[in-house]
Amino acid sequence: MKSNLNNPRFNVDYRIGFGHLLPDNALSLPGLMALVQEASLFHTYAIPGAFDYYDEKNWVWVLTHWQVEIFDYPKVADNINIATWPVGYKGFFGERGFEAIDNAGKPLLYANSNWILLDRGSFKPVRPTDFIADKYGQTFPYAIAKDFSMPKVANFLPTTEHVYQATRRDMDTNDHVNNVNYLKWIYDYIPDELYKNRRPKALKVAYKKETLPGDTLDIKLFQGQNPAAPETFAVIEKEGKTATEIYIAWA
Repeated sequence: MKSNLNNPRFNVDYRIGFGHLLPDNALSLPGLMALVQEASLFHTYAIPGAFDYYDEKNWVWVLTHWQVEIFDYPKVADNINIATWPVGYKGFFGERGFEAIDNAGKPLLYANSNWILLDRGSFKPVRPTDFIADKYGQTFPYAIAKDFSMPKVANFLPTTEHVYQATRRDMDTNDHVNNVNYLKWIYDYIPDELYKNRRPKALKVAYKKETLPGDTLDIKLFQGQNPAAPETFAVIEKEGKTATEIYIAWA
């Protein structure tokens, strides 16, 4: 499959199944982001000794930000390829890029992401070692200009508010809410007109506080002030403090 970046990056092929589909059989944004997230894990699995090293150190990479541009959505039975690559390391953080293309090589998605390396026991940040950087190998630039800044909630109009309690099915292997599930919750509460008739063209997410089993969350939805260019902004609060912010621009 073709790539617009012309670099030897890690690639994963997928065939779209029947999960996370919209009424027109297209993959939803949460479904697409689940595959993108998986690609980064498969990259680590493909590196001999990488997971053993993290287990020995009791370290884990935790996602802090997404910045995503979406051009099209695959449908059920379509074949797609997702490429991922390291961008660089600074302080406690590592950055990773993504590109999804269809079977003809047409871009579906570009994504930038920021991760922090944490000690599983203390949940305090640790600095990535040269050993980690050497494991992942050569770094490459992002496919799109980096901008992890989030919009101001004051620029949006409040719409609905919901209370949600995190359950077992929301958790990942670290016993924290899986990153994609925050996006699924938003899809549960967006208006039908957006869900059925629109497609996200841009996504930004800022994860600020972990969510654990049994945590009670306030999910507050806001909308942009221009109906011709719909935007959704969500603030997910835990114990009165912002845990996650999600911004979606709709095509």
